Amino acid sequence: MHIPEEKISEILNTSDIVDVISESVILKKAGTNYFGLCPFHSEKTPSFSVNPGKQIFHCFGCSAGGNVLSYLIKYHGISFPEAVKMAARKYNIEIDNSTVNPSVKKELEIKEGLFRINQTVMGYYHDFLKKSQQAESARNYLNKRRISEDIIQEFKLGFSPESWDTIVRFFKKNKVSNKNATQSGLVLERKQKQGLYDRFRNRIIFPIFDINMQVAGFGGRVMDDGMPKYLNSPETPVYFKGRILYGLHMAKQFCRQQGFVYIVEGYFDFLSLYQQGIKNVVASLGTALTSDHVRVLKGYATKMVLVFDSDTAGISAAKRSIKIFLQEGVDIRILVLPDGNDPDSYVVTHGREAFIELASNAKTVMQFLLKVSIDTHGFSVEGRIKILEDMKQHLILIQDSALRSLHVKDLAETLKIDEKAVLEKVKEYYLDNSVSILDYCKREGNKLESDRREEQIISMMLNYPETISLIKSRDVTKYFYSEKLKHIAMKILSIDPDNNAFITCVMAKMENPEDQELLASYAIDDFFSEQDIHQTALSLINRIIRVRVKQENTLTNRIISAEKGCDSELIELLRKKQKEIQQLHNR
Repeated sequence: MHIPEEKISEILNTSDIVDVISESVILKKAGTNYFGLCPFHSEKTPSFSVNPGKQIFHCFGCSAGGNVLSYLIKYHGISFPEAVKMAARKYNIEIDNSTVNPSVKKELEIKEGLFRINQTVMGYYHDFLKKSQQAESARNYLNKRRISEDIIQEFKLGFSPESWDTIVRFFKKNKVSNKNATQSGLVLERKQKQGLYDRFRNRIIFPIFDINMQVAGFGGRVMDDGMPKYLNSPETPVYFKGRILYGLHMAKQFCRQQGFVYIVEGYFDFLSLYQQGIKNVVASLGTALTSDHVRVLKGYATKMVLVFDSDTAGISAAKRSIKIFLQEGVDIRILVLPDGNDPDSYVVTHGREAFIELASNAKTVMQFLLKVSIDTHGFSVEGRIKILEDMKQHLILIQDSALRSLHVKDLAETLKIDEKAVLEKVKEYYLDNSVSILDYCKREGNKLESDRREEQIISMMLNYPETISLIKSRDVTKYFYSEKLKHIAMKILSIDPDNNAFITCVMAKMENPEDQELLASYAIDDFFSEQDIHQTALSLINRIIRVRVKQENTLTNRIISAEKGCDSELIELLRKKQKEIQQLHNR
C-alpha cells in the first residue's frame, strides 16, 4: 500500500474516533473514556472502551483494539486502503489514487465500479417506474398496497420491465463490460455462455443500501403469484446479505432515539411501518438473521422486537432466530401478530397506535417459547414432560445465572413440577451439551514473568513520552526477552516524543492488527498516574536489566562449571539455554 505516510497522518489527526465509532456503537462517557457494547463479540456488560485523547479503542473482553482505521477495517470487513478512503471521504480529505499499489488499486476500482453501476441502475429502474407506460401495472400495484409517492421517492423504488435484456442493453449503451455486468449480479450468463440476460424481470425493485448510504444490491418482488415471490442480488464484493439489513440506513437515527428496533421480514412490512411513522424498524431481507446482523443492530438499539406473522412459517422463523439473540445477550421481545396478519396488513388496517399497543405487550423469549410448546403439546402429564424437554435446551442459553434461575422457578410453577426436578433436568442437559466459552485470558496465561515489566515500559512510553529519553539512554530494550515487545518498543522509540499526536503516530507505524491491538491495550489506561513517573521509570529499567543480567550470568556460570568438571549436566544445560533462546526469539 503506497498511500503517503503524511496523508495517512493527516487522516488520523483530522478524524475523531469517538465520532466515527459512535456511528455504529452506542457510547456513554465514563471518566476520560467512552464505553459501549463491543461490536466484535457477544456481551451484555460494556467492555469496549474508546479514548478520545489518545484516539484509540480497546475491548477488555476480546482484546480488539487500534485506531480509527483499525476500527473501520474490522467493523466493515474492508481493506486498509478502503478504510483510508472511507475516513478521507468523511472528513473531505483528497487522496491521489496514483500512489496506490496496482493490485490494491484494482480491488478498490472493482468495488467503486460496482457501487457506480448499482447507483446508475437504481436511477434507471426508479425513472422507469415513475415515467414509463409499461410500468402502469407496477404503479397501480404500489397504490393498491398503499405505498405513498413520498416513500417511493425516499427509498427509490423502481420497476424492472418484462424483458430479458433491458439491463443488458442498458449496460451496452453505457459501455459496461460483460465482466463488470455479471459481477454486479444484475445480469447472468446464458447457458454455453451465449450472451447475457437480466436477473430481475417484471418485478417491483427495492434498492438495498448499506450503512454508508451506498447501493449494495437489489431486491425484486413479483406482482402476482409467480415464484419466487422475492428475488435478491447474489453476494458480490459490495453486497453481504449476512450483514446488511434493509432500511437501516434510514432507520438508524430513529432506533437510537427510541432505544429499540422492530425487526420484520419483508420489504413491504418495513415500508408500511415506516410510512405510518414507526421508523425504528429494519427488515431481514427474507434471510435468516445472523450474529453479524444482531451486532450491527446493537450499535443503534439496546432492545429489539422481532415481529412475525402468526402462521407456521412465522413461528418457525422466530424460533430459529432466538438462539442468536440469546447468545448475543440482547434484550429481545417476540411479537406474533393475530391470525391472518403480517406487519404490513396489520398496520394498514388498524393503524400506528394499535400496532404500538400490541407491541408493548410483546412476549419475552421464554414466554413465547413456553406458549409455543404448550400449544404444541397440551397440558396433560405427558405434554408437560415434553414441554420441559423443549424448554431445558433454551434455558441453558441464558448467560445470566440469576435470570436463568428465575425462569426455572417460573417454569416449575407453570408446569406444576417441583423446582428441584426442573433444575436437575436443566443441569443434566447443560452437562451433556456444554458450550465452550472463549478464553479471553489465554494470552495472559502464556506470558513469561518478564513480559509484565516489559509491557509496563511500553505503557509508560505511550502515556509519558517524557520518559523516552531515559529509556533510550539506558538502552533497556536490549534486555527485553520478548522479541515481539522489543519490536513494538523500537517502533515507539522511532517517533518524536514531542509530537502532539504521539500515540496516533505510533499506531500508524504498526504493520499488523495484532500489534495495534497490543498497543491499544497498553495505551488505553494510565497505570502510573499517582506515581513519581521518572523514579518509577528508573526503578523499572533497573529491574529489567538486573534480572536479565543475573539470569544469563547464572546459566553461563553453571555451563562453565559443568565444562570444567566434565559434568554430564552440561548437555542438559546447553539444551535448556538453546530452548530458552528459541522460545524468546519465536515470540
